[in-house]
Amino acid sequence: MSKPQELQHLRREVSRLQRSRGPSQKGEEYFWHSLQEQKQSPDALEAWEDGWRSRRRRAVFTHNRKKKHSVLHLVPINITSKEDSDVTEVMWQPALWRGRGLEAQGHVVRVWEAGIYLLYSQVLFHDVTFTMGQVVSLEGQGRQEILFRCIHSMPSDPDRAYNSCFSSGVFHLHQGDIVNVRIPRAKAKLSLSPHGTFLGFVRL
Repeated sequence: MSKPQELQHLRREVSRLQRSRGPSQKGEEYFWHSLQEQKQSPDALEAWEDGWRSRRRRAVFTHNRKKKHSVLHLVPINITSKEDSDVTEVMWQPALWRGRGLEAQGHVVRVWEAGIYLLYSQVLFHDVTFTMGQVVSLEGQGRQEILFRCIHSMPSDPDRAYNSCFSSGVFHLHQGDIVNVRIPRAKAKLSLSPHGTFLGFVRL
């Protein structure tokens, strides 16, 4: 449809709405009277049309941006103990996964889309070892760093030896980064329940 045809269509639509609804209050009467005057001016109607299209483009753009937020919530399926390095690692599987920015790969998470992310991690221990904790670390672009760590004392009574370690933070992750959770103790005893041990990422 050409621009003159679009303008003509809008004029007819304004006239139809005026006939079908009509003003019921003084404010509405002024609105319809003003609109009736403006429809006689191609410049005013064209400006109104351009404004409507601009608002619609902004709404679509905002909607598309919201859809791109990546979310990944992981729960444990198994643990692997490495006695030579005295660590225990958690094998993860997705419980909630949206977007393509993150991917779980065994005991690590790979970042495919750079951005600012909220990270959170919790491990529920059932161990009589004096202290237990978790370390969330990052590797990528020739660097290695610890994002956060958590340490808790454990009860000596086996029936009461439960304690959870929760940490969270906001970080700038780059494409290709690898994030993992390590318990700095071999043969660590921890819960594999999804409400006790979990790892999550939310792109902000």
